[in-house]
Amino acid sequence: MSVESALAYIRKMRSDDDFRRKMNEISEDEDASWAEIRAAGFDFTMKEFKAAQDEMYKEHGVTPL
Repeated sequence: MSVESALAYIRKMRSDDDFRRKMNEISEDEDASWAEIRAAGFDFTMKEFKAAQDEMYKEHGVTPL
């Protein structure tokens, strides 16, 4: 598990419309979402995802609310 994997996931969500659409369709089902994340080759925890979000904010010069 890693922050790097979470960053790759966020970047894929930003760049791949089909992947983002697929993930949004199952977003209400937490188990299905995590299963699809793993099936797509990503391996991270929610804590790592939040760290990756912070990294993306810094990268793009965004201050979260």
